[in-house]
Amino acid sequence: MKAIRLSRKTHKWFALVLGIQLFLWSLSGFYMVAVHIDIIHGDMLIKNMDQRVGSYADVEVPFERVAELYPESESITLSAMMERPVYLIEGAKTQLLDANTGQQLTPLGKDLATQIATYHYADEGAVIRVRLIEKDPPTELQTRALPLWRVDFDDVWNSSFYIDPNSGKFATRRHSLWRVFDFLWMLHVMDYDERENINNNVLRIFSVLGTLMGLSGVWLLFYSFNRRRNSGLTK
Repeated sequence: MKAIRLSRKTHKWFALVLGIQLFLWSLSGFYMVAVHIDIIHGDMLIKNMDQRVGSYADVEVPFERVAELYPESESITLSAMMERPVYLIEGAKTQLLDANTGQQLTPLGKDLATQIATYHYADEGAVIRVRLIEKDPPTELQTRALPLWRVDFDDVWNSSFYIDPNSGKFATRRHSLWRVFDFLWMLHVMDYDERENINNNVLRIFSVLGTLMGLSGVWLLFYSFNRRRNSGLTK
């Protein structure tokens, strides 16, 4: 009888300690399989992501001229921004040059950042807020480097587009369903800071405790069956 009481007490305390986390694992896991990953990524919100880049012969400012102007650059790439040919110059400092006029475009101002965000926006919401984030980034940006322009749209998704002011690139997009996913992912992997480390010690400890709770349940089940068999023999 002592073993039976011990198995019950052990299982009860494991369940008491792990019960809330087990519920959160189940809830977050359900959300992850119920909402399609393309929706989480916000693929329905974006367009014009595959921009065609012309050849160096199609632009007014030759590559050689740009190389002379920026001799310390690590790379010079002909790219496109809203179907506009630009030179992306990377090195100690990232800069963007209009490939036809030679005008320096970076750092992007508010108006140009808004134009880029709207160019890539596939829904019908209006721009309601634009701000430059230079410090204290929201957690939804994760480890992305600052500064970034944030452009918010008035739609059912509460969409936010992030534009790099130095490269002119579309950095990422965020919306309500992604933010819910991110919060539940944090609870699922138990990384409450960066929400990326799936090998943290808290998760390891709770995983071990969850396994022990399962084993204690098997132990309790063994005694339950054994007790029923003995009761049947005495009748």
